[in-house]
Amino acid sequence: MGKTASSRWMYSNDRGEAASDVPELITLGYDRFSEAIPLPDHRHERSYEFVYMESGRATWEVGGASYASHAGQLFHTRPGEVHRARSNHIEPCSIWWMIVLDPAETMGWLRLEEGERVTLADALRGAPRVATIGPGALEPLRRMRLVLEQGGALRALEIRTGIVDLLLRALRPGKAPDLPPDLSEALVKLCARIQAEPERRWTTAELASTLGVSDSHVYRVFREAVGQSPATYIERVRVERACERLRRPDVSITEVAFELGFKTSQHFATVFKRYTGLTPSQWRHSSRPQTH
Repeated sequence: MGKTASSRWMYSNDRGEAASDVPELITLGYDRFSEAIPLPDHRHERSYEFVYMESGRATWEVGGASYASHAGQLFHTRPGEVHRARSNHIEPCSIWWMIVLDPAETMGWLRLEEGERVTLADALRGAPRVATIGPGALEPLRRMRLVLEQGGALRALEIRTGIVDLLLRALRPGKAPDLPPDLSEALVKLCARIQAEPERRWTTAELASTLGVSDSHVYRVFREAVGQSPATYIERVRVERACERLRRPDVSITEVAFELGFKTSQHFATVFKRYTGLTPSQWRHSSRPQTH
C-alpha cells in the first residue's frame, strides 16, 4: 500500500490477555484512504467490530445484504460474521475501527457487574447495523488513542470508559441533523436530479440556487445530510451509474465515459478506480456471470 493511498494508526493486543490491562480490547485503529483499497471477506471470532465513519462514505456487505454508512455513523458486525467492503474494496474515506471481545462470552467483561454484562450482551445482539451517533464519538476514540500511546495511571480506566461510551452511543443512536423542512425537501429533489442527470456538470452557484442557500452554505448542507461534499456525492453517483452501464457488453468504456460527462476516458478510468479499486475494464470482467 503506497503512502499516498492510506494513513494508518493501529493498536493491537496480540500478546495475549495476560499482557494487556484491558484484554477485552483486541484492536483499535484509524485509517484515512485517499483511494479505494482491497478489503475482502474476513471475520472476527468471538468479537464485535465497530467502524465509525469520520468522513466519506463506505458500503459494507454482510450475509448477502448491503449497508451504506457515511460520516457520523457507526457500522458493526457480530461475532463470527463474514463481512467485506462492497466489491471487496473500501472507498475513499476516514474511519476508526474497534474490535472487542463479545461480552456474552467473557465473565467479568470490562469489570462490569454480572447483570450489567448480560444486559449489554443482549442489547448488542439487537443493535442497529448502522447507527447515527454524530461527531461526538471522535472524543472517546481520540482519547483512547492518546492513552494507548502515552499510558498513564488511569490508562485502563480510560480505555474501559471509552469502549462503554461508544457501545452506549451505538445502542442509543441519535438522528440525522435536522434541516428546515423546505431545505430538506429541496435537497431530496436536488439529489434526485443528480441521480437522473449524472452527466451534468453542476457549479456551486447552480447547486446553491437550487437549494435556495448561499454558495458557502452548500458544502455544509451536503456534509450534514449525506456525509460528503457535493463534488464527491456527484462523482459517486457517476461511478454507480457507470457500474450499471458497464454490465452491458454492447456499450464501450469510452461511450460510458462520455455519457456520464467525463472529458476523457482516461479521466473516467482514474475516478472509477479511486472509488472501486478497479479499472473499468477490470470491473467489467469481474462482474460478468461466472460460467462452469
